[in-house]
Amino acid sequence: VWAWGYNSYGQLGNGTLLDRYLPTPVSGLRDGIGIAGGYFHSVGLDKDGTVWAWGDNSSGQLGDGMMNNSSSWVQLSQFTNVSAVACGSDHTIALKSDGTIWACGDNTLGQLGNGMIGVKLTPVQVSGL
Repeated sequence: VWAWGYNSYGQLGNGTLLDRYLPTPVSGLRDGIGIAGGYFHSVGLDKDGTVWAWGDNSSGQLGDGMMNNSSSWVQLSQFTNVSAVACGSDHTIALKSDGTIWACGDNTLGQLGNGMIGVKLTPVQVSGL
């Protein structure tokens, strides 16, 4: 994984808050097969179905139950057996291999699709799909 650009929330995942103006290698995913970026956070998907997240967590979009930003990669223990990941501005969505969809983060306008509003600090299942 390579990252560059604005990094005030740690969204580059390189353990710092320093902006990078050239592509910089970032360690973390052993066998990465997917990556997605939100407004100030990023997530990565490993071949083994684990999901890692870093950056802004002010709306719980890292899915770790906290609201602390992270400049280092955080494994999302509730996102297992994942086959695809996506990010909105301040939320994260994962498709599990069993076909279920899970989401966390900002939900003030219903963007998590769980029929409710309000921030979700840990993943909730999107039903009806």
